[in-house]
Amino acid sequence: MGNDLEKPNEPHGCKIIVYDGYLDIISLLNDIKENIYKYNAEISQKGYYLKPVHKVYKIKNGKNKVIYEYYGRYWWKKLGKKMIYSGTTKPKWLPSPPDNPLDGLSVIKDGKNVIIDCFIYDKFKWIFKDRKTERTW
Repeated sequence: MGNDLEKPNEPHGCKIIVYDGYLDIISLLNDIKENIYKYNAEISQKGYYLKPVHKVYKIKNGKNKVIYEYYGRYWWKKLGKKMIYSGTTKPKWLPSPPDNPLDGLSVIKDGKNVIIDCFIYDKFKWIFKDRKTERTW
């Protein structure tokens, strides 16, 4: 018998739709963009680039495109004209990056709406202050 405290509070597959929530994410991302641009200008001299968002595009049912967005710190190494993914851990010799309040957020983008796992929503609901939400299973 396992400890009930070890079980997640929400069932696996619990999702929250935040209507127009993508607008809030973009607004917050725009607030931090300038600091990221300055940081990238500095670290580009050392051959690196910091990307605050990673997007994955998947085709479902042969035609519907689903966009997954992951927010955090994604390091890339410049090799000539190529960019090679270096990971989520900052190379030790680079200066500390600017804060990213979206770090750890992952969403499915559906137009202006976003779909978020319930446990992730609980951590980031401050972003979506007055937005209408709906729980799905």
